Amino acid sequence: MSNVIEIRNLSFSYDYEEENKTLVLDDVTLDIERGSYTVIVGHNGSGKSTLAKLMIGLLEKEKGNIYIDGLELNRDTIYDIRNKIGVVFQNPDNQFIGATVEDDIAFGLENHLVPNNEMQPIIEEYANKTGMLEFLDKEPTKLSGGQKQRVAIAGVLAMRPEIIILDEATSMLD
Repeated sequence: MSNVIEIRNLSFSYDYEEENKTLVLDDVTLDIERGSYTVIVGHNGSGKSTLAKLMIGLLEKEKGNIYIDGLELNRDTIYDIRNKIGVVFQNPDNQFIGATVEDDIAFGLENHLVPNNEMQPIIEEYANKTGMLEFLDKEPTKLSGGQKQRVAIAGVLAMRPEIIILDEATSMLD
């Protein structure tokens, strides 16, 4: 089996001034095999969310290399890599785009240029799988924390990404 994610000697700090620098990630090397489930465990502030943000290019590494499905993450490959990865962040409120649950699930599909006539069955399939089918016409902001999290999960699953990163995605689920 081949590696779908390879991280080599990755380091990152939120402090950019040399005298204040505290590395959040220091010389991290990691391989994740295709088709596997990998859990990264650590205390609050240990760098788990930072690592996820680095893998999709939301943060820029200080040193090291990140390879996703054989592509090195850089300015030329960032969009190709983002098309391979779906992320459910810890706080679903930061992910909502649509005025309704249906719009929100559709957002990723629209960005992947899924034709409109193919979207509805996909939206309904993943809303149903996450128990949110009856909420398609509701505003995401009016939902409970667990319902919001399920909408975020449905939106990512609907895109059928090769890689799914869940950043404490079960933290608010009922």
